[in-house]
Amino acid sequence: MTQRYADPADAPWALLARHLAHEATAGERADLRAWVEADPSHLQILTTVTRAWERAGEVAAGPVLFSPADVEAAWQRLRPALAVAPAPSVVAAATVATPSTPVAKQLWPLQRRATARRWQLAAGLALLLGTGYALARTWLFKPQELTLTYVSADNRQLIRLPDGSTVWLNAHSRLRYAGVGPAPAHGLRAVQLTGEAYFEVAHNPARPFIVSTTTARVRVTGTAFNVRAYAAEDSVEVSVTHGQVWLTHLSAPDSVQLPAGTRAALHATDAPGRAAARLQRQARADPNFRAWQNDTLRFADTPVAQVVRTLQATFGTSVQLSTPALGQCRFTGTFVKQSPARVLAVLAAATASRLTTTGSGGYQLEGLGCAAPVSVSPTPATSAASIPIRE
Repeated sequence: MTQRYADPADAPWALLARHLAHEATAGERADLRAWVEADPSHLQILTTVTRAWERAGEVAAGPVLFSPADVEAAWQRLRPALAVAPAPSVVAAATVATPSTPVAKQLWPLQRRATARRWQLAAGLALLLGTGYALARTWLFKPQELTLTYVSADNRQLIRLPDGSTVWLNAHSRLRYAGVGPAPAHGLRAVQLTGEAYFEVAHNPARPFIVSTTTARVRVTGTAFNVRAYAAEDSVEVSVTHGQVWLTHLSAPDSVQLPAGTRAALHATDAPGRAAARLQRQARADPNFRAWQNDTLRFADTPVAQVVRTLQATFGTSVQLSTPALGQCRFTGTFVKQSPARVLAVLAAATASRLTTTGSGGYQLEGLGCAAPVSVSPTPATSAASIPIRE
């Protein structure tokens, strides 16, 4: 199998040709030796050119560059990168011992023509090999692009991307990943998201990570953040846990930088011809934006109306309030791995309300509510298990 290795853009093809044609001066041979010693992979290029030259029939001995011990040492350095067997001894034959000062001598006309022929052949061969390396690097040895698609059904899904990043994909979501090889390979890292996902992106400043939705783009190099972009909601919300991200509007020159602990929302236009509100950073993210992923709900002096919206966003649970005043009450409580019914049972007890179920699988809270905001919280003696849910 042909080994793949990087082709230096500054490979000295003309100097290689002069060396093969036995036309290189002592100084030029010293320059070529220095170039080979600068990077073990350069030895592979010199070896390939020398073998091609020998196959062309130009096998006359000429000035040498390296001793057999030098060649073996260079291959020892190159072998871990290529994972190949030791190089054949032909390399040593083309590159041996310390260069000696060339002795100037008069050439007869036939010798001049033979020398010119060797130079022309070497120059043409080096040009051909150089062009071949460039084409191979551009077309044959291009890293394979990866395109992967992930779809979640009724449950969340944990995904490990080829670049080392981790993604929690919420229920009824779709993620399409496009990238070039695993880290630390260079190339694109991009995903197209429909739904909701929590990203923990592997840090790589040379390879920005792009999250695209139908209306927005999020750009990071390594951080943790949540993106909610369900098509039915017609909006995009981004909340940052660690690091920072750039949120950009795709159809308007509008963007905002979000550091850890902040959020921003991009809403679609409300009516034809009406521009959407500009992106604005909010100083504090919703503490429950990750509840769907970490199974924890926290409410600290939160309006009941907000509690209801959080249950809707987290579980898809429909909750109706009998009066607007009930939504003004404020609630404090923490729930770990609890169902919507348990949370609502505690909320009903704390607000002196009656909880019932609706025919569509939702819930309704009935109570007088709070004429003015009043903080309520479950008492230590009250537990979700002891509060019945009235049908």
